[in-house]
Amino acid sequence: MPSYFFHTRDGEKLEIDEEGTDLPDDQSARNAAKELLAALNREKLPNGDHMSLSVTVEDAEGTEIYMASLRLEGLPAASDPKRRG
Repeated sequence: MPSYFFHTRDGEKLEIDEEGTDLPDDQSARNAAKELLAALNREKLPNGDHMSLSVTVEDAEGTEIYMASLRLEGLPAASDPKRRG
């Protein structure tokens, strides 16, 4: 069974997966990356109006096979008095 490595980024902080995960195929790795990204999103709820998360998947040879990302950019509503210049 092939090994896949899931490297995560939270803003500027990069976490390298050195252990890897055995999965049946590339599609399973892509699905696992999306699930991991969703879990990171729940775990790292933004403490402000900006957040950027990503997961990069590499195969055992070090070839990047998939990348998924989420980005939050929060802006005040047009009716917010602080937004009016």
